[in-house]
Parts: sequence; C-alpha cells; structure tokens
Amino acid sequence: MFDIGWSEMVFVAIIAVLVIGPKDLPRAIATVGKYVRKIRGMAREFQSGIDDIARDAELDDLKKTVQGDDFNIKKQVEDAVDPTGDFGSMFKDDETKKPADDKPVSSDTTADASESSKPATDTGSTDTKVPS
Repeated sequence: MFDIGWSEMVFVAIIAVLVIGPKDLPRAIATVGKYVRKIRGMAREFQSGIDDIARDAELDDLKKTVQGDDFNIKKQVEDAVDPTGDFGSMFKDDETKKPADDKPVSSDTTADASESSKPATDTGSTDTKVPS
C-alpha cells in the first residue's frame, strides 16, 4: 500500500520507541489503529455515497430511455421474442389460408375405402371432339 519495506518499518519502530518511550508505545499504537479504522470507515462511506450517486444517475438515464413517448410494453416483448415477426404470422386466422378439403368425415368408412381404391377419372365435360 505505502510500499514500505521491512528495513523502513524497523527504522520507524526504533524512532517511535525513542520518541514515545516503551511505556506509552502500546497506547500510542492503539490510538493510531483507532484513527486508521475511523479513516477507513469514512473512506468506505464516501465510496458508497459516490456509488449511490452513480447508480441514481444510471437509473435516471434508464428511466428516461424506458419512458419514451411511444413506449409500448407489448411491442417491446414481441420484438424481444420474435424480432422478425415470422412466428406470429404463422398463427393468424386468415380465411384464405384454410385448406379446400374441409369436408365432414362420414360415419360410413367402407364407402370411403371403396372410393379411394378406384382409379381417378376425369369428371370433366364429355362434349369434347376427337379428331379422326
């Protein structure tokens, strides 16, 4: 932190013993420790205050982005889930997309089976002329 080596710490300890004295040195170290804890607590509180201010500023920016004039939550969700719109178009009820053979199923399955075994014939007009 302060980039102090062991030799410098020994030198500071020798000066502290000479200046303060061996009798009052433990009390002086405890007092210095108490002040260091207070300074660290104040720095931590200051840092958390700065973080709160930054978080509030980010939230305000986010709130402005979200609360636009044309904000539509349904549209936002649809764009997030299906951005191309292909999935939603598959389920639209369009009358033109209904299959042509919506015949009701008859209860007589033997007639259906006999009809399906016959070859397909042309049921068109018989008024066609054949060249000779």
